[in-house]
Amino acid sequence: MRWTTAVVLSIVLGGAASATPTLRDGAHLRQVIRLGGSQAGAGLAAVRFTDVASGRSAPAWLGKRAIVQLAPGEDPKALDELGVRPIRALMPAIRMWLVESATDGEDGLALADRLQRHVTFGRRVQQALPDLAFARVHADLQLPPNDPRYPGQWFFQNLDMEDAWRIESGKPEVGIVVIDNGCDQNHPDLRDKIDPGMDVINGTTDPSYTPNVTGNAHGTACAGLAAASTGNGIGVAGACPGCRLRCVRLLDGSGMGIIPISADMDAFQFVLDSGAAVASNSWGFKDPTPVPQPLADAITLVHEQGRGGLGALVVFAAGNDARALGADELEAVPGITTVGAVNNFGEVAQFSNSGAAVAVVAPTGTLSTDISGADGDDPGDYVASFGGTSSACPIVAGIFGLLVSAAPTRTASDLEAVLRSTAKQSPFASPDATGHDDFYGFGLVQPAAALRVLNPPMAEMPAHPPASCACQLGRTPSSSGWALAFVLLALGVLRRATRRGA
Repeated sequence: MRWTTAVVLSIVLGGAASATPTLRDGAHLRQVIRLGGSQAGAGLAAVRFTDVASGRSAPAWLGKRAIVQLAPGEDPKALDELGVRPIRALMPAIRMWLVESATDGEDGLALADRLQRHVTFGRRVQQALPDLAFARVHADLQLPPNDPRYPGQWFFQNLDMEDAWRIESGKPEVGIVVIDNGCDQNHPDLRDKIDPGMDVINGTTDPSYTPNVTGNAHGTACAGLAAASTGNGIGVAGACPGCRLRCVRLLDGSGMGIIPISADMDAFQFVLDSGAAVASNSWGFKDPTPVPQPLADAITLVHEQGRGGLGALVVFAAGNDARALGADELEAVPGITTVGAVNNFGEVAQFSNSGAAVAVVAPTGTLSTDISGADGDDPGDYVASFGGTSSACPIVAGIFGLLVSAAPTRTASDLEAVLRSTAKQSPFASPDATGHDDFYGFGLVQPAAALRVLNPPMAEMPAHPPASCACQLGRTPSSSGWALAFVLLALGVLRRATRRGA
């Protein structure tokens, strides 16, 4: 590291650098408290941004970069002279630059602290702050949502979804594909959320439901639970309010039918081609069937290579036959998150299939979107008697949408592990040494807890700076003897220079 006399003198005159520096932010004094921990894959460290006068604070992330404002008329070459590497101009009209240190070991906080302690701060450089990252929320999602049927969606309340939505409400670049018997693409709670889909039975791009057939609203109900428009003042809410939807028609109108494996593979190829983050599958084989290897391979490919190589989350309903799933069945394919169902008391539903393949459980989503008008399962646009593991599956698919939105660079395997590890095991369960129970899997999903694992500062940061930090606010050397010792030391340094409806 190359030191200059100006840098050394800035340390002497401005005070010794602190592990918890106090920074001038316009007319305010702010403190950036390092907390330890990082956001995997993003190179960011957990900090807390605190106003010294009021004590108000917020969680944030810190990286290598800082924001500086040059003085009027100052040549940008001044940045080079201060050991700063320009990245790009941010607001040229007010001379704002995004920069990083020319020294590898100096992050954005250390850089801003050094610049603020420089003898020319306020003259050549008028502002210097680390380029902090703060958590964002969708301003249009008010809590509780204003959807009039939302109070009847007890299953979301049992999962404390509002707590999760305060952390992450989903992003439009995160897509959920509902593979089922088609969707009502013109439903008032879906039409603004659905992107182009596919009918793999007829080989067309129209994934619409079959009219006037009993059971034809199955896919529409699944889509609503996953990601219905939320906060729009009509109907119901969806698990991932901000996520986009696509529908694939794989099943006949009633949700039954004899469908070739090639159609299954076409459906999963669509998931792969669309770049979707999640595939929701509330269907399975009518009889206990060993899964054909080509289908298993197709699902594995999507799980490992979907979403640009990070892997897509593949969610299946466990089924409603009140039996144990075999290790060679579809729901047990590695990479599939198989979901069982619990009732409003948290007890596993009597019909829910069991076995080692069951990963987690979720409540039966009884209230969802129905085909608009007289067709479908209800004379109106919404159904209040949906259920089975078919309804638990898209709830988990929507939760996965939240997780991907919160941590878009994490792999599918990582996010599955987070969902399992944060699930809450039922008091009715008899888990094995790994925490797994054949009926409850690893437990009831806990979306807010999973999101906090992915974004720990939102839950783990202290509300105020720890007492041990308060003593360092604005600390500077108070003795001329200390300053003289620093000068002598500095001079020495200078010299050393996831087929039936389930």
